[in-house]
Amino acid sequence: MREDITFILNNQVEKVSGLSGDTTLLNWLRQTKKLTGSKEGCGEGDCGACTVAVARPRADGAMQWQPVNACILFMGMLEGASVTTVEGIRPEGKGAPDLHPCQQVMVDQHASQCGFCTPGFVMSLFAAWCNGDGLAPAEIDTTLAGNLCRCTGYRPIVDAAAALPRRAIPPRWETRRRETEAGLMAAIAHDETVRLGDGKCSFIAPTSSDGFARAYAQAPDATIVSGATDVGLWVTKQNRKMPQMLWTGRVAGFDEIRRSGAHWRIGPAVTHQQAMPVLAEGRPDLAEVMRRFGSAQVRASGTVCGNIANGSPI
Repeated sequence: MREDITFILNNQVEKVSGLSGDTTLLNWLRQTKKLTGSKEGCGEGDCGACTVAVARPRADGAMQWQPVNACILFMGMLEGASVTTVEGIRPEGKGAPDLHPCQQVMVDQHASQCGFCTPGFVMSLFAAWCNGDGLAPAEIDTTLAGNLCRCTGYRPIVDAAAALPRRAIPPRWETRRRETEAGLMAAIAHDETVRLGDGKCSFIAPTSSDGFARAYAQAPDATIVSGATDVGLWVTKQNRKMPQMLWTGRVAGFDEIRRSGAHWRIGPAVTHQQAMPVLAEGRPDLAEVMRRFGSAQVRASGTVCGNIANGSPI
């Protein structure tokens, strides 16, 4: 078992150990790394001011970038992933512009006033821009639904999203960034169980169902965490102390959806974003309901099984 976590931050390898298992990504970014572009507004995954992009390879090997709320994402959930903050999207290299296109359109459309929420909007746009979807006129409201603005008004922000250039082939400077990101992620990949803790609170991320079962048998009072869209609030809002947390998100096979006749088997780590296209196929009414469930950030992290198990009140 490794006693540290390794992930990519703005295309640099980070190895973290000796940190309390309930430390959130937002607190670590702001307090330890002094990356203060990500803001804390609500501390509960509602306002989107803390939005960052987290990249992981899909089952087919293609990279997927997800907007997530850093304020309720535990550090242990980053093992093997790539995190990009607003500080990390600045284009680099010959021929690169001064600002990222996701930032430039916000300037051009006068889509920022006080600026507190702006980095979060930019990062939601960045994730959609990287994935190449969510920026069609009918999709923009859904893409930005997890980001709140109190002063600018949404029209210029939506105009900015609509003006964002969409290219099937990214510019060369972005291709270089993605190649570096993928190479670093491949270099740090492993299948060992990891534990992050400070002796008072530990976060354990097993990689197999047997390993998960053994860890739970050894610590039956451990709090099982999936997407942390509920448990994260126990920490940030209720100040609850959980000596041990056990994460489903790294266990092989826990993110699978299987169908047998009229029955569906949804793994404990299947997010709402993963479940939506499968469960809503041929059910347009259900698709619309699921689109209104949470936001892009919440659906990217929160799991179907976790929210049912917790009887999630939110």
